[in-house]
This record gives sequence, C-alpha cells and structure tokens, in this order.
Amino acid sequence: MVDRYRSVEEYLAAQPAERLPVIQALRQLVLEANPAAEEHIKWNSPSFVLAGVDQATISAQGKNGVRLVLHRGATTAENPDAASAFIGDPNGLLTWHSDIRASLLVTDLADLEHKRAAAVEVVRAWLAEGTDSP
Repeated sequence: MVDRYRSVEEYLAAQPAERLPVIQALRQLVLEANPAAEEHIKWNSPSFVLAGVDQATISAQGKNGVRLVLHRGATTAENPDAASAFIGDPNGLLTWHSDIRASLLVTDLADLEHKRAAAVEVVRAWLAEGTDSP
C-alpha cells in the first residue's frame, strides 16, 4: 500500500476490489449533486472542493463500509460538542461528529441504492450551503 497517494487514480488502484464499486458510486454521487466540485487527494483520500474549500471526503478505512464525510475544510473552527445548524437532511442519513462535520455510511452498493436519491439531495444541500458560507 502507498503511504501517500499522489492522485485519485493511484488511490483507486490501491483499493480492495470489494470496496471499489462503493467508492466509485460515492464519487459519482458527489459529482451528480454538484458537477462543479473538483476532485483531488487531500488527507490521503478523494476530496471534493467548491469555493476553494474541501467540503466532502471519501473515507474507506473503516471496517463497516465506506463513509462520505461532509465537512467545511481544515481551517474552519470545529466544535464537537455543538449541534449543527444544517437542515438539509430530513431523513436523518447523516451521523454528526461536530457542528461542521458529519458522515454518510454506505455498507455496500445495495445500501447506497436504497438511500441514493435522499443522499444526493443531502450532499447537494451541503455543498450549496458551503459555497454560501463566508
């Protein structure tokens, strides 16, 4: 395994076959939610930038599935004890980790397909809110 990935392609080539379809599907989901998102490697994972800020990152390190982490980049102050003001998740798909960071867990392609339409709307709302932030 590579210690530091230099490109999304290098990252994808190193992923286990059982996780790759979920990772690819999450990448497509983010780009469907906002085609202007630019993908690159940040934090050694595929991350999506809008308005100059990383706002979504794929995390495939866990044992329970692949996570799409929604956040406000590395420079925004984060309070793990505060509630988020984000209202774009009416179905409760996200698990909140702080006021500016949440994750969407996907266990497999069937799981993603089941929640895909709602997940696209959540990611679309998150990215739109992030581009409106100061």
